[in-house]
Amino acid sequence: MQIKELDIKKQLEMIKNYSQFDFNQVDSIQFEQSNDQDYQIIKNNKDYQVFYHKKRDIFAAIGYIFSHLDENDYHIKRTRQLNELGYMIDCARNAVPTIETLKRQIVNLSLMGYTYIGLYLEDLFEIESEPKFGYMRGRYTKAEIKDLIAFSKLFDIKVIPYIQTLAHLNAIFKHKEYNQILDINDIMLVDEPKTYELVEKMLVTVKDLFETHIINIGMDEAWMLGLGKYLSKHGYQNRMDIMIKHLNKVLDICKKHDIKPSMWADMFFHLRGGQYFAKGVTSFDDIKDMIPSDVELVYWDYYHVDQKDYDDKFDSLKTLTSNYGFAGGAWKWVGFVPFNGFSRRSSIPAISACKRANVNHFVVTSWGDNGAEASMFSILPSLYFIADRFYGDELENMDHFLLNLTGYPKQAWLDLDLPNQIYPAKEIKTVNPSKYLLFEDALLGDPNIYMHKSYEKTYQKIKDKLKPYTKIESSYQYIFDTIYRLTHILEDKALLSLKIYEAYHQKDVNVLKELAEHKIVKIVKDIKKLLFVFRKQWYLENKMYGFEVQSYRFGGLIQRLEEIKDIILSYTDGHISSIDMLDERQLNIANDDDPYLGCIYYNQFIKYVTYGTF
Repeated sequence: MQIKELDIKKQLEMIKNYSQFDFNQVDSIQFEQSNDQDYQIIKNNKDYQVFYHKKRDIFAAIGYIFSHLDENDYHIKRTRQLNELGYMIDCARNAVPTIETLKRQIVNLSLMGYTYIGLYLEDLFEIESEPKFGYMRGRYTKAEIKDLIAFSKLFDIKVIPYIQTLAHLNAIFKHKEYNQILDINDIMLVDEPKTYELVEKMLVTVKDLFETHIINIGMDEAWMLGLGKYLSKHGYQNRMDIMIKHLNKVLDICKKHDIKPSMWADMFFHLRGGQYFAKGVTSFDDIKDMIPSDVELVYWDYYHVDQKDYDDKFDSLKTLTSNYGFAGGAWKWVGFVPFNGFSRRSSIPAISACKRANVNHFVVTSWGDNGAEASMFSILPSLYFIADRFYGDELENMDHFLLNLTGYPKQAWLDLDLPNQIYPAKEIKTVNPSKYLLFEDALLGDPNIYMHKSYEKTYQKIKDKLKPYTKIESSYQYIFDTIYRLTHILEDKALLSLKIYEAYHQKDVNVLKELAEHKIVKIVKDIKKLLFVFRKQWYLENKMYGFEVQSYRFGGLIQRLEEIKDIILSYTDGHISSIDMLDERQLNIANDDDPYLGCIYYNQFIKYVTYGTF
């Protein structure tokens, strides 16, 4: 492939390294800078002419070319309908992506037309004179960040830090050095001078490291603000006043250091109405003048599927500020399995509402709640879909893009969702049986979990459907290996507790012995196989830090199953006369007419495994 009028040899080498694009399918691309926004492409056989506005448009155009190789000659113009389109990855919930992983994702994002990547950090960066900040968490070194910034500049992709300056700092509060600035839970103590000393260190550090004036300062979900040490020191104060006071103190620091702050908007809604997602329009006219206009308020929402919910929230936000953005979601935070289907379902009304509200900044968040098990790349279809939706020209070709980028077609990536879609309903919901059925205690059960006897055959079918994907040669094969191995376990484990319960109450000793001596033994072997490929996935994408949580979870699961096997055999061999837990347990069976067959959203490991204190 010959490139004319432009020197991007290094970038093309990176694209070649991180994709399966076949450059031999293109004879030449001639680039010419233009004053028109975004890019135009003229195709003539295997020769292309590209008119681009900004450097980043070059790579979006290359992404388009390699997703439309089979099309006849064309002349297209693409204009993105907003200024900034970002992707934010959660680096702070155990899984800390390596710089190599982030570089790969930067290439992917550039080919889809994104303008920046955001790193949600909390305490995962070095601060001089703060040795316990990010200690043993895999924090990024200054050298690592500088390396990433240099790489991102090659593709004209900005790297934006997302930090916390109020809540979500539970990791630092494990260290006694930070006791003085703790209000309650994971919330900083407002009005404490040392709080603002640390905040200033954080802001100055990331501004220098990331070579940017734009910083997201967090401040979300501080539900207990002012109700801990602050309450003891000052008595009960209006919590909206506390919030605004703290915000202004942090914004003063931002002004001092020429920082352009962005923050999450939820606390204003929570403090006004008691919840973030209250229905209807909430008015903030009485406090609008107290919120500086130079801080961007970001409305986040990746749950709703009705555009009116988004419209109402934007109408509410407009009574608070004229400086606002939006954060949607590419769901990968409910276990090992992504929700590309629901990400699409929730993004359609969200994007329509953003266009109605003239939003110029949209960020796709990808959180890592409760373990960060899913691969960063498992949501590539969602990232492509959202980016393409902002062009609004119906020129997408996701199937060819993903196939040429990864070696896997669109359907393969969408099939990663299947282990959570074990229900007949056509409307996709955010339920995650693939996680809670994996870890559910096979004797104790769980009062929140309902089961249906169809699960076993459904998981068998899903396993068979995923198997061919494990044979495809690709640098992304390990992702499919992990999900495939998960279904190996679930076809046996999903109904294990039900089978044990029924056999016990039917006094069927033979079935109990079969379950103990064969079924549980097989499940344990399959868990070890999953752990092997999952560990490979983790170490390919992330630093070593954080996997110890998975080791304890899987190690505990294996040990508990071995123990349950011994308990059952003690009963069948007559060494004990009963199994107390099975005598006491109340079983939950889903109704056949339930379109979701009992499946729920349930993403807290600690609740699956015990009724006691963990």
